Amino acid sequence: MTMQRFVPGWIGCWLILLAGLWPSMGMAQSESRTDRIVFFALGDQGTGNEDQHRVARAMEQVAARDGGVDGVLLLGDNFYPDGVASVQDPQWQTKFETVYAGPMLAKVPFYATLGNHDVRTNGEAQIDYARQRLGSKRWHMEGHHYFLDQGRTSGGQPLLRLVILDGQEKVKRQEAFVHQAFSGTGVRPVWRWVASHYPLRSSGEHGNSKKLLKRLLPALQSQRVDLHLSGHDHLLEVLQPPGEPLMVVSGGGGQRLYSLGEKSEWSKFIAERFGFARIAATAATLAVTMFDDQGAVLHQTILNAIP
Repeated sequence: MTMQRFVPGWIGCWLILLAGLWPSMGMAQSESRTDRIVFFALGDQGTGNEDQHRVARAMEQVAARDGGVDGVLLLGDNFYPDGVASVQDPQWQTKFETVYAGPMLAKVPFYATLGNHDVRTNGEAQIDYARQRLGSKRWHMEGHHYFLDQGRTSGGQPLLRLVILDGQEKVKRQEAFVHQAFSGTGVRPVWRWVASHYPLRSSGEHGNSKKLLKRLLPALQSQRVDLHLSGHDHLLEVLQPPGEPLMVVSGGGGQRLYSLGEKSEWSKFIAERFGFARIAATAATLAVTMFDDQGAVLHQTILNAIP
């Protein structure tokens, strides 16, 4: 696994150029399979209620049944209603550590971003919890913006690069980090993912974001991003607009569900359901599968890699 914190200026650019070299420099790599990487993704989960626990049990069930999971993406609103106050806040136990404690999920990293509820009290505490390696040490939030590489092809190409953005920060900063993270001269990844709390397009109550479509979307298109993952709208949706990244809204992690807004013409699947997304990447395909809170498959979209 290769991970990079956001470091502004020439230092950050220099580190990113070295990203493809880090495995040979002794950086930690995943000890599991490297030619196929599986992530779960969900947001708006941090309630501590039965709905969150039920989704967690479904994640555990799917991981055990379908060959494991390499990591989990938490897409923001990790602690309702107002985030955590500090790294000692008891919500770390009741809304994260003890919820995802099954034998499969207890041994994988959770990569998180901040949602609007997370910053109401002390958003920095979630970064500090990661940096101080507290609790089970599964919580990763290496900065407001960060990225990681996962997997390797037989030719040594990174299987995927995942860029995680803090949607609370100015869009200009998010745009700059997308360009910075994908513009290095190292070996290019097969798949490019970007995750944040806010969707660019959604058929939920919040609808499309004009600001993100105007400023962030061109950056994603310029850097040939394949997949954008978000939460914020409390439902499950997959959208495939032509010429844009595949967009997954996975906001059914545990908070009360939203009713549908105006359905997008590019929506391939939408459901007012609790559940989560599973993304499986190989050198040839990217499979996005939506599951409900019982572990049942609701939908699947498959992308083929472009040579």
